Parts: sequence; structure tokens; C-alpha cells
Amino acid sequence: MITHKGPLTTEEFMAWLKDGKDMLAVERTTAWACFIKVPKREGIDYIFHQEGYVGTENLLSCNVPFRFTGLYKQDEQTLYCPRFPACAVSDWQTVPENTELYLRREFCKGVRERIEDMVNNGRKGIPKELTDERLKAEVAEYIDHQADESAAWSLMDSVPIESIVFKSSYTVSDLYDCLPDYLQDRKGFVNTTAMAYISLHKEEILAELMQIDAHREKYAAILADPDNPLHRMKQISDAVRSSRASTVLVTVEKDGVQATIRTSAKSLSGYHPTYNDFDAPAADSKAFREAFGSWANYTAADVRAITYGRKTIYEAPASEVKQAETPPKGFAMTMGGM
Repeated sequence: MITHKGPLTTEEFMAWLKDGKDMLAVERTTAWACFIKVPKREGIDYIFHQEGYVGTENLLSCNVPFRFTGLYKQDEQTLYCPRFPACAVSDWQTVPENTELYLRREFCKGVRERIEDMVNNGRKGIPKELTDERLKAEVAEYIDHQADESAAWSLMDSVPIESIVFKSSYTVSDLYDCLPDYLQDRKGFVNTTAMAYISLHKEEILAELMQIDAHREKYAAILADPDNPLHRMKQISDAVRSSRASTVLVTVEKDGVQATIRTSAKSLSGYHPTYNDFDAPAADSKAFREAFGSWANYTAADVRAITYGRKTIYEAPASEVKQAETPPKGFAMTMGGM
């Protein structure tokens, strides 16, 4: 054992890690700490410490638990995941790249990227068909009831279709058990972990891929059809978003009857199969219902103009043929204005 009186400097502590001695004691006026090395494997040591108060325990006590200090990689002369007792090293500055949080984030990011690469480029390790009945039902439910809306939102948000791909949610809460493997061969251990994850979750991944395929198919169909009424909805959404307005005036025309109401810009932004007067002030709402009936709503095709201040931010083409008021199949549900 090496005994050091007074606080250690970082340089002195790193010199002890490097020199190969197994034990180091730090003794101050009122506190003490002992460090030990435990070889984990060739070139990697676990470092632990005890700490206590002078006069209550002797140095290296059988009554004081050992706590994890860090993992020392000899060829790099680097201490990973450092955790020091306050009395021991006076000037230690934790390097962010050495912390457990940084390493966990780096590891998870690498595994996610590897999983996504294997799944999106060739679907390596993924079966051709589902066997799990629950997953089959989930995929069918998505295709029948959610894929259209997902595609519509992608249009509203100008999402590039090529970006609609599998995204991994891999995470790990505790990296300590596998940290030596990771530090010894980062790329190899990331690859091994990614392959093991795919093997364990291959049916869940296939189900997600099937939903992604349906989403992309619906979205591609919208993009290929310039007459799809969703394009009008996107023009309205883009206009109010770019205006940065909180409140706008919208002019609605249905069956030759026209009304103008004040409403929130948010109620016209994004995907709304139909719009309504719920956000309008009471007087505007009353006028709207007198014109079109109680609980009436309107579609993007019914919008003639939108103004913000004295500026017209959206105007329907004069030559446009008015489309049917009933939304197309797949977009028939009624939503609120917000």
C-alpha cells in the first residue's frame, strides 16, 4: 500500500493508476480514502474506494463498503466513469467523454445507427412474414385506420418521403457490465449488440416496417395526385404558418352563401379533415351558424380567402372548380378546430 498525506493531485492519482501498485491510501486531517485496483481483464482494471473519518475507522476498514471509482484502460491511460470521494483528489476535472452518461449515449447511438443501417438497407435478419397474431392485428389496424392520416400529416409537414424509414429505439440503462467489452472493441461490440437486438425483436421490427411501407405508399399516392384535396389543405396550412399570425380572418363559401369569421391560425394549420367555428368569437360564430346552420363545418375547398391584418395570405384560385364538401374516403372523421 502507498500512503499519501494530504489531498492528491490528478497527476499523482493517474501516476498511481499507471505504475501497477494495487493499493493507495489518502489521509487528511479529518478524512481518509483507500483505493484498490481489481484486474477485470488484460489491460483493464476496475478501481474501487473506501472512505471514512479519521478516528472512527482505520484505513482500509472491513466495516466500510467499497464503492466504484472508475474503469482504467491501461493502453489509453484513461479513467472512465470517474467517481471520487471529496477528500481524495483535490483538482480533478471530469472529462465529459469519460463519463458514464457520455459513454452510454455514445454506445446507444452507435447501436441504433447500426440497427437502422441493417434494417433499412436489405432488412438483414428480418423475416418475410409475421407469425405473431397480436402484431398482425396491430398492423391491420394501422393500415385501415391510421396510415391515411399519417400520410396526410407528412404532407402538411413537408416530410421528404425518403426520410420515412425505420428508426431504432434501442437504449440501455446500465452500461457498467458491458463497459469493458465496449472499450476494448467499440465497433465490434456495437455490431454484436445490434445483431443480438434484431434477432430478439425481429417480428416487432417487421411489424413496424410493414406500417412504414403502408405510410410511404399512401404518401406517394398523395404526392402523385395534384388533384387530391389535401394539397389545398397544405396551401392553407403553409400560408398561416408562414404568416406567424395568432388570429386570422377566413372567408368561407358554401352553396353560394359566404361568411367571414375570425379564428385562430392554429385551427387552420396542419391536418384537419374539416374545420369549424369553435375558435371564433361568439359574434362570428353566431354569424357562421346563421349562414350555414348549427354545428356546420367547412373544408379546405370551401375557403375563399384568409387575411391577416390588411394582407391576404391565402386566396383560392379563381378558376378552380369547387370540390365536393364531403371529404374523400379515409379522411372523413370530424376534428375540432384546435
